[in-house]
Amino acid sequence: MTVCAIYARVSDESQLKGDSIEHQIRYCQEQARRRSVEEGVPWVIPESRIYVDEGITGTSMVKRPAVQRLIQDARGKQFQVVLFKGISRFARDTVDALVMLRALCASGVRVISMEESFDSRRDNAEFIFTIHSALAQAESEKTAIRVRVGASQKARSGKWNGKAPDGYVLNSQTKHLEIDELVAPVIRDIFSMYLSGMGVRKIAEILNCTRRLTKRGNLWTQRNISRILKNDAYAGDVVYGRREKRVAYSDASDPLARNKRAVWVDDPARLVVCQNAHPGIVTREIFEEVQQLIKKRRTTMSGPTKSPHLLTKGLLRCTCGGSMTVTYNGAGTAYYRCLRRRDLGKSACDCGHVRAKDLEREVFARVRQDVLEALEFDQLVIPKEQDEVNKTQLRALETQLEKQIEKSQMLFDQYSDGKLLAEQYERINLTIQHRIQALRDTMRQLMQEIESQERVLDAGQRVREAFRQFLQVGTTNARFAREILTIFVERVEVVSSRNGHNEVKIRYRFAPPL
Repeated sequence: MTVCAIYARVSDESQLKGDSIEHQIRYCQEQARRRSVEEGVPWVIPESRIYVDEGITGTSMVKRPAVQRLIQDARGKQFQVVLFKGISRFARDTVDALVMLRALCASGVRVISMEESFDSRRDNAEFIFTIHSALAQAESEKTAIRVRVGASQKARSGKWNGKAPDGYVLNSQTKHLEIDELVAPVIRDIFSMYLSGMGVRKIAEILNCTRRLTKRGNLWTQRNISRILKNDAYAGDVVYGRREKRVAYSDASDPLARNKRAVWVDDPARLVVCQNAHPGIVTREIFEEVQQLIKKRRTTMSGPTKSPHLLTKGLLRCTCGGSMTVTYNGAGTAYYRCLRRRDLGKSACDCGHVRAKDLEREVFARVRQDVLEALEFDQLVIPKEQDEVNKTQLRALETQLEKQIEKSQMLFDQYSDGKLLAEQYERINLTIQHRIQALRDTMRQLMQEIESQERVLDAGQRVREAFRQFLQVGTTNARFAREILTIFVERVEVVSSRNGHNEVKIRYRFAPPL
């Protein structure tokens, strides 16, 4: 008996063409039945071995959970064969498809695609698969162009692409926006409050406190308010092509990495604007006035834009359970503040700001004390194998140095025999001498390290010195300090006490001392 798996994927485009999930599964099941008759061995497809991704585009495999489960089960030897209707249903990126094929084949799984009559057991299977994958990728790119051109044409005629923004409903017949009189007053109040001098955080806080929620019943956030204030739709315009989602590969520091990410870029050449396409919720004069005010406030903002603080990214938690981030006052002083309060206002969290340096200094001092008391650093022994590694590296450097000296001597002999011009000799010899000097400097540092290791050292004292050096405010190695914190600390909580002061609770990954 051969246990088979089926992978099926459907996007909006394939649904329009009738290539539904049910159709793909039935097609694969019929092929499995025919293989059973031809080979005389039953091909069984358990219900749990049917992997489906619905409404997900074919260009991204990271966001496809069924693919990830398929790979995990293949490594767990849950099936011997995987079937899919066509390679375009499996992947439309050639590199991704090839990586997935190799992952499945490495797990001993036979890969079969019916539309292309592909079978991974045949000769040159990878070559044939790559050709079909490239064709599928080309078709995906053409589809993306067709969709973009179609959306541009809709925008030119004043029709709306996508979901209607708050304050509007989409007419299913004309595809034009119509004002939603239930939500439109909130939109007008947002513009009015911003012109009166309020910021987006204050506006969100007022709306949430008065329970004037979004049309989906959610609390307002700063991001929601900011997007509304910048959206041309509220002035009656349809704007399409302001940004385009493109694929960007890793930078020069790691050019071979396959981590793709979406990058939004401004492209005025693709911009389509249809003015007065639908009724505006606010007048064009009010909208333009708001845009000028946004630009003015943006240019007057001050303070650092990148946080050098070590308790962010989920390590520091507020009383309400939300994460805390760094903000700056007008003087540039850093404070930790709750993200929920920043986005939703006081209605979501009433915890105040905490001065960053004071909090970090207290946390670092307590972590140093608790970790050093809880762990027996005094019993640490410096492994002697490290000396052998350094000595082996030293011998290798000596060999390289001898080779460079020999090259220098051979170069001089060639120059003496008239085989090299003076300019050639000086240029090549200068490079060799730089290498010799670099090798000698490295050897000198390595010898000093070996000598220091041969002396009797207190391991516990070295650990304490490292903690004092790196785990402190203003450390010179923020990445190493962050790693120390995440190794020993699970979470830091800021708890508001009754007297109005904030207390700090540290949750360790070990049992702290009493």
